[in-house]
Parts: sequence; structure tokens; C-alpha cells
Amino acid sequence: MTRLPCDAPVLLYLWDKRTFYLSAFDEPLRLSQAAAMLLVALDGELSINASLTCRSALVPAGLDLVVDSRGSRVAIIYLDVFGEDHALLRPRMGACRGAVQVALDDEAACIASLDDLHRRIAAPAEAYDALERLINPQQQRPSGFACDPRIVRAVTLIKADVACNQSIEFLAEQVGLSVPRLTQLFRQKIGIPIRRYRQWHRLFVTSVGVARGLNLTDAAMAAGFTDSAHFSHTFRSIIGMSPSAALAQPRGIRLFAG
Repeated sequence: MTRLPCDAPVLLYLWDKRTFYLSAFDEPLRLSQAAAMLLVALDGELSINASLTCRSALVPAGLDLVVDSRGSRVAIIYLDVFGEDHALLRPRMGACRGAVQVALDDEAACIASLDDLHRRIAAPAEAYDALERLINPQQQRPSGFACDPRIVRAVTLIKADVACNQSIEFLAEQVGLSVPRLTQLFRQKIGIPIRRYRQWHRLFVTSVGVARGLNLTDAAMAAGFTDSAHFSHTFRSIIGMSPSAALAQPRGIRLFAG
């Protein structure tokens, strides 16, 4: 593996709107995308599905892909669930390769900024401000973008009681839709089925629990996983690596939950 030019710890900063993870990876990541994300390689090119190389890529929710960082540090920015970040970034990508878009317009400046954040082990507030400038430098809503209030309500209900498996029938009744229409609209607006979103949010809640001092098993149980094996399987299937690989880093980890 390429020798890293930086000995700073892994950064994992968790906010309700976005998640920021910056690390090098010893093995390719096998991702089952539960959220849209921006990938930025700091030290060299990424290989995506063994057919695409780039330094930056915008990936929508709902894709399965293999990402090989070839030893480079990679910033993984999980974007807001409703798609506003994705809509802001999409016109700024230079090329489209199927559902994946590559080559952010200010790619070199973005790489330099993320490298600086890592080397200085930037405080979470500073990192969040940097991501805001990166994603939405004009501080404006994307043209034509609007959240469907019924889907916003469904997501709010799921997040309000993450440990409880609220039925789709219950969610549909609460938002005034039929079950088939809610299922269809949720996938259309969020990019993944309701069950997959629930799993993704439980991973987020588990990581927040660890950041706030819980051990991994207790945090996973509090987030609604039946046991640690269930959590580990879900983590690997969505994130592409084991929880220990993500959270037990040899250079240490700076973990924050806002």
C-alpha cells in the first residue's frame, strides 16, 4: 500500500444533515449505497467498479459499487437524505459515467482544503463550515428543488423512534398516502426503500452513541439492532467494511457527533 503522507487520525464527524469520514483503506470498499455521497481521493486516483478512475465522484443513493482507493486517503461525505446537496453538486461535475458523475469543477481546491482539514485535525465546526462552502458556496437552494412534505414527515417519524419498527402501514396512515404510493414516492425521493433507509439511520444512531461514550454493543442495541451480529452484518453490507475496521484505526480516530 502507498505510504501515507499524513499521520493524522481518521476523522469521523456525524451531523444530522451530513456525515464526514476521512481515512485510508487497506482493501476495496464494497458499498451498497444507502445515501448519496461525494468521494474525494486526496493522494491519488480512485478506481470505481474496476472501470472508472477519478479523483472525485458524486454517487447517488441506491447503487452497489466497489471502490478501490489504491492506498489514497479518501474523504467520504454522506450527503443530506432529501437530495438537496446532490442537486447542488450535480451541475458542477465535469462528466457522467452512468449513474456516477466525476470531476468536481474545483477539484484541486477541494482536495487541498480536505487535506488541510485532515493535517490540522480540524475541529468539527470548522469541518462543517468547510463542507458547507464546498457543497453550497453560493448559499442558495438548487433550481427547481423541493422536498415533498409527506416524505419529510415519514423520515421524521422513522428518526423519532429509531429502535421501533414502525410499520409501513402506520407511516402511510400518518402521512396520508396509500402503502403503495408511499413506497413508490419514498424510493423516488430518497433513492432507497424505507427498510434500507431505516437500516442506514440505525447505523448513524449507533455511531453517534459510540461518539457519546457507549460501547458498540449497547449503542447498536439502543438503535434497534437485535444483536451485535445483526449490526455488524448491516454495517458491512452498507458501509463496505467491518465496524472494527472503521472505528479501530491504528492512527486513532477523532470521533464527533453533533
